[in-house]
Amino acid sequence: MEDRQTNMETSYCGRQALERLATRFPQLYVAPREGAQEAHRLASGRGISPANANLDHFVKDPEDELRQVNTPSGPIWVLFLKQRCDFETFLQIIGHKSSPVAIAPTVGAITFLGLADWEKVAAARASYLASGGSEWGAEFARLAATPGAFRSRIVVISEGPYSNIDAGQTPYGREEWLRVSRKIRLYHECAHVVCRNEMPNDILEVWDEVTADVVGLICATGAYNAQLAMLFLGVSEDGYAGGRITEYLNDDQMGRIDEVAREIADACAQIQASCTPEDCASPFDYLLRLKRTPLLQY
Repeated sequence: MEDRQTNMETSYCGRQALERLATRFPQLYVAPREGAQEAHRLASGRGISPANANLDHFVKDPEDELRQVNTPSGPIWVLFLKQRCDFETFLQIIGHKSSPVAIAPTVGAITFLGLADWEKVAAARASYLASGGSEWGAEFARLAATPGAFRSRIVVISEGPYSNIDAGQTPYGREEWLRVSRKIRLYHECAHVVCRNEMPNDILEVWDEVTADVVGLICATGAYNAQLAMLFLGVSEDGYAGGRITEYLNDDQMGRIDEVAREIADACAQIQASCTPEDCASPFDYLLRLKRTPLLQY
């Protein structure tokens, strides 16, 4: 499927992906280690890079990629890191203030919201000074008081089969399945960002997962496949088949998991039956329509 459906354009590849991000988030220069938190605080909170700043703690891979996805909620930056060790290092730095904590192997994607973006600060400062301003400190304080000022969001995804599904269970060969998985994961995460922005009070965990997979499948394969969607979640017409859906169920739902699984499977079948070529051409618009008329209430 062509990326034209969501107007995605590749921005930076290979080592440039992380290098480009480090100009915005200088804490990426702070290698995860015990005692690194002060350096992280200065970099993330004040934009001060450490001495001899480098990214040598990342392996970096030619397939690393930083992209921008245009959505109804504005552009979303997405970073793909081919090497699992780089993905974990990134999460340790951004999510855990450069602490060398263990990252669960089940984590394959994460979205960071509200990150201080020091490139935006630099651009605002340059514009202010170019206009003749001379009190940048006061101007920065005024601008920074606005909610969301100088903040950015980024989706980070790793390599691996989507939902830990082996290629043999799909219509794809191993390498093709990894490529398809990457796109499903990418667009799935973007779908969550769009929903949080456009419908912040409309949260139904299971339905959110079902509909995010709708976007992922459409953008990755060109169509919605209910059988694959059910496989991802671990549901079937007969009940629970083992899969990730248990991560989103409460105790009551877990107590009747086969019933819930059948309801989810039925919802997936209904989506496939009603999904049109027009829906596939505008997957984020389709997502929001599905969110407004949920087939599941949990």
